[in-house]
Amino acid sequence: MAWWNFIGDALKGGKDVAEVFVENKENKGQRQHAEQMADVNRDLASLSQFSDEFHSRQNRTWWDSFVDGLNRLPRPLLTIAIVSFFVLAPLDPARFLEIAKAYELMPPGYWALLSIIIGFYFGGRMQLKAQDFTIKKSAVQAAKELVQIKKEFRQLDDDKESTESKIFDTAKVSAGKVLKNSVVQQWLDSQKK
Repeated sequence: MAWWNFIGDALKGGKDVAEVFVENKENKGQRQHAEQMADVNRDLASLSQFSDEFHSRQNRTWWDSFVDGLNRLPRPLLTIAIVSFFVLAPLDPARFLEIAKAYELMPPGYWALLSIIIGFYFGGRMQLKAQDFTIKKSAVQAAKELVQIKKEFRQLDDDKESTESKIFDTAKVSAGKVLKNSVVQQWLDSQKK
């Protein structure tokens, strides 16, 4: 039996040498499976975290509701404030002038900070909406192109069928005379060119 062990050891050694140059497909499959399962588990954890965030919480307190309300206030308040200045200008110009002078006295750093805050509040939302519109616009454009391509294919099929049937129509002979078809004649003339 010593020769059998020798052959087994030689094959195992050959396998080890071969795996230096060529990857073991079984081990590769096992590693890929483990990586995919880790990705799936990570995705499931993220999804459950997101779903927890958007589902109503059972132990919600008045403080949670208050903070959620505060988080929703900045955009509407900023919008109402800006629109109210445009309404105030023609209604009470003196009061509008006082407010404008007060804002003129604010240091430039405060204006920069205010612009950054407003930019993040409105800019982020605007960017998300712009991305939604681009996706929808490209999907609509793709659908239009698909409809156009289908129309062109139908037209090609219709043209092919109609020209074949019209050729046979002109070949009909009635009492020794060939019947004339102007459409087929135009097609025949175009084929001669």
